[in-house]
Amino acid sequence: PGPALGKTVPHPGGGSGGRGAIGRAREDVDRGAGGASTTLAGITVRTPVASVLDLGTGSGIQALHATRHATRVTATDVNPRALHIAALTLALSGVPAADLREGSLFAPVRADEKYDLIVSNPPFVISPGARLTYRDGGMGGDDLCRTLVQEAGERLGEGGFAQFLANWQHVEGEDWQDRLRSWVPRGCDAWIVQREVQDVNQYTELWLRDAGDHRGDTAEYRARYDAWLDEFEARGVRAVGFGWITLRRSGSDRPSVTVEEWSHPVEQPLGDTVRAHFERLDHLRTHDDAALLEARFRLAAEVVQEQVGLPGAEDPEHVVLRQNRGMRRATRVDTIGAGFAGVSDGTMSAGRILDAIAQLLGEDPVLLRDRTPAQIRLLVEQGFLEPVK
Repeated sequence: PGPALGKTVPHPGGGSGGRGAIGRAREDVDRGAGGASTTLAGITVRTPVASVLDLGTGSGIQALHATRHATRVTATDVNPRALHIAALTLALSGVPAADLREGSLFAPVRADEKYDLIVSNPPFVISPGARLTYRDGGMGGDDLCRTLVQEAGERLGEGGFAQFLANWQHVEGEDWQDRLRSWVPRGCDAWIVQREVQDVNQYTELWLRDAGDHRGDTAEYRARYDAWLDEFEARGVRAVGFGWITLRRSGSDRPSVTVEEWSHPVEQPLGDTVRAHFERLDHLRTHDDAALLEARFRLAAEVVQEQVGLPGAEDPEHVVLRQNRGMRRATRVDTIGAGFAGVSDGTMSAGRILDAIAQLLGEDPVLLRDRTPAQIRLLVEQGFLEPVK
């Protein structure tokens, strides 16, 4: 039932999708583990859990990782050959067998089944038709990825994570971030990271090479190329984004949804970074400004401060905090933010630190307390500051 959900290949932002084509691919081919598989495994939260669901397991690499920290692993795929390979992968690795089920999307999963973790490296390629099971989902546009994300929420247990690789359309006249926000199911927080964008020509050429079509008949290649561009034109698509989507079932009536573009290098594995991101969001959600000023924070490990300005100038033009771990973010801060971060070692409350800064700079402590929480929240959200419990 439904469109095919099988294994994909590496893609920009998570590997080198399509750059290692193996000739004309048969429809039920399974590519095995590659750059995209490694990317998904690296961003997955690895806390011990009771149950994991791997949708579109392919060669079984995600299921294999899951056996290391889950009591029960369920793996599905629409491709029977993929399920046989996944069973062989697990057996050769000497790990417990998974519950292997044939079917697409959530069709093989009972309505009453809940999971602590759902992972999927689905056939996210936006293509005309469903020629290749391992990459083409068979739904129009990015509907397969949207459906996967929207239906994951009701399959998650409380506090559970769902983590996917995905492609999404950049439609003319539409904000791509709003498009992705509309995918997030009710009761779930989300962190969506766009790692790369390609225009429709680049995207089409990438996946035609992936299938080996560039090595075949020239007329057939041109016909396939035109079919892709016609499909994009009909949908008003000007580009395609690649990235990661993480959901966390919080049950909050004030869900936190972060959609951002981050094309810079990161430090894998990122599983702990992902988990900590949502823990910090919980802290911010449950602390209003007054409570925030009573809380204590610690500067995250391996954060450095950079000052930029003319040689000999009394004050720098601007100050940047930079992470050398995890997402490796950099953010510009003012004098107050830099001073606050520099003395945050978990021993004093945020309010006391601001009072000391106000006295040092000759500022009104009440006004400083009023205007600084927003900057503290940003530094916490981005991982520069960590709440001390």
